[in-house]
This record gives sequence, C-alpha cells and structure tokens, in this order.
Amino acid sequence: MIVAAFDTSLTCSGCATVEFGDALAGDGVSWQTWRAKAPVPADTSPAAERRRIRIMLREILALVPFSVDLSVVEGPAPQAKFSGKADERSGLRWMLIDQLCARGPVVMVDPQTRAVLAWGKGMPRRRKGQSSAAAKAPVLDAVRALVPGAHVPDHNVADAVALAVAGAHRLGMPVEYSAAQLKAHTKVAWPQETAAA
Repeated sequence: MIVAAFDTSLTCSGCATVEFGDALAGDGVSWQTWRAKAPVPADTSPAAERRRIRIMLREILALVPFSVDLSVVEGPAPQAKFSGKADERSGLRWMLIDQLCARGPVVMVDPQTRAVLAWGKGMPRRRKGQSSAAAKAPVLDAVRALVPGAHVPDHNVADAVALAVAGAHRLGMPVEYSAAQLKAHTKVAWPQETAAA
C-alpha cells in the first residue's frame, strides 16, 4: 500500500509518501519526505503566477509514484478570511488534485482536523511576539514522536506526514492514536474505496 500526502504552499510545500505492507522488510514501513519549492516571481502577471504554480506542481509530483492507494491533501481552512495569494494557492491545490486523481483516490482534510490528527489537539495559538515556527513546535515534536522513522525537518513536512499517517491508518496500518485523534479520523470524508479490509 502507498499513501501520498501534501501540505501545499506557493513557496514551500510539505510532501510525504508512506509504503507499508507485508512485502516490505523490517518493520514493514518505508517513508519518503521532501519539501517542494518554487521561486517568488519577479512580477504578479498571470503568466508569472502560472509559471510559479507549474514549477511547484512539478516539484511536488517529482517523487510521487504513478499509482497510489490514497492521496491526502490539506484543504483550505473553513471560513478562513480571503488573504493574499489565496486564489493562487487554491489553483495549485486543484491542479495537484487533478494530477493525483489520475493516480488513485484523493481526499481533502481541513487544517483543523489535520492538527488534531497530528497531535490530538486543535491548531496551536500564536502568543503575542511568538514566531509562527515556535507556535507550531509542539505539533512538529508530536509528529516526530508519532513517526520516528520519517525525516520531518519542518512543520510543512510534519503536516504532510500527519496526513499520510491518517491515510495509512484508513488503509489498515496500525497507528498509536489517542481518543481525540481517532475521533478526528472518523470525521474525514474518506473515499469509500479506501476502507480497510
């Protein structure tokens, strides 16, 4: 079984694949993680933004197999305010989903649910004067503890790994989830064809 997962961004997307099953040696789980990056365009013309999105899409898909059992993509935050580049981020997400649908079933998970799947709690709140990275540090630590076999260099990859774990759990991989994580898992609209046997 192969699960691919993505936390998309225009500048640095977190990407992960996990392969598991009897055919693999050792603990039966093989992780691959990477960060996809695209340069900021010199101008904001449609052609420049399109180029940026296409570069990011190419970098995201570079290590994804042509066939996967499930892809998990972080979706937009429900009721989030429209912010700069939201349209472009949405375009990237849907171009990625289009490519992933040709490889197998795809599901989108909102950021709040992904946060609970990652560490059993909602999105960490940023305190006044605290950097975004510092606020997300507990989530990063929780994902590293949950999946010690995966290389998790930053919060972008941590989010992708948390989504990959959830997808693998859906397909039958044992995961040491808390009660809150299990509850969040049941709230995802998993594709019917991905039910574990």
